[in-house]
Amino acid sequence: AMALYPLSAFRAMNLAAQQVYAAIRRDGTQQSMVAQMQTRQELYEVLDYLQVERRIDQLLRRGTSNE
Repeated sequence: AMALYPLSAFRAMNLAAQQVYAAIRRDGTQQSMVAQMQTRQELYEVLDYLQVERRIDQLLRRGTSNE
């Protein structure tokens, strides 16, 4: 059996965003929330960002060579 919770992650992300925005509004910076945030490296790994960036670069090079 499988159970799906389609809005659970969205609701958690929304609460986290509200807390970050409240801290920025209150403190003028996100510094008090940094320990709760992903590092840029962690985010890039989850998104496979570098692979996506390489693919976009390939497509852009291919597009400019056709002109």
